[in-house]
Amino acid sequence: MSTVSEVEDREKTPRETPPVDFDSVAFFEQLAASARTHFERYRKLGMTDIALCVKIGDNAYRLVFEDYECIEVAAYEPGSHVDCVLAASKDDWHELLSHLASRSSADAAHTLNSLVLAGDRFRLEGDDQLGLDKFYRYNATLQSFFEETSHVRVQFH
Repeated sequence: MSTVSEVEDREKTPRETPPVDFDSVAFFEQLAASARTHFERYRKLGMTDIALCVKIGDNAYRLVFEDYECIEVAAYEPGSHVDCVLAASKDDWHELLSHLASRSSADAAHTLNSLVLAGDRFRLEGDDQLGLDKFYRYNATLQSFFEETSHVRVQFH
């Protein structure tokens, strides 16, 4: 596990960093670093307080958002606190993230909200209704965070 502040020394512009696999802690660390360079956008979206598990096929990552930034990125450890789980197959994540990487923003078919509401490829899971509600409450921030994919060098395989 690493806190985002521990990654700051490694921060570089996207063109200076080697590509990272989209299904990795390094990818989410790069998204968090990119988001910090767009602080004003996140400030306008409002404060956030959510621990999100992102499941990509069999792999899972824990992202903790507090105030206006993602403060922690780690591989998900069973039993770790999360408010909700955003899950999809590796192929479906690949489609979403490659779309965001090429366009820098989502069209109506590629928003987290529309994908979760359709329920056929992306699922929102959790035992606590208040935790699930946080996904919808902070949806604009989460969407913007994943749109940072266009600012990092990511490889899909």
